[in-house]
Amino acid sequence: MQALQRCKLDDSSALLDLFRRSLEETKTSLISADDPIRIHRLQGRAEVLSDFLEAVEKAHEIFDRVK
Repeated sequence: MQALQRCKLDDSSALLDLFRRSLEETKTSLISADDPIRIHRLQGRAEVLSDFLEAVEKAHEIFDRVK
């Protein structure tokens, strides 16, 4: 939780921007994909990136509850 919480600090904003850009690129690729296997892989990638970004956003409140 502490590691996720630290990801939200200013010096890690480039990392979060990278993940956000990657998520947007994945969504764009997903729209144009026509191969079912590629679609499943892109859906999985989008879900992982989305889950990570959500975990970073919620890390502070979860960390406070665990304290």
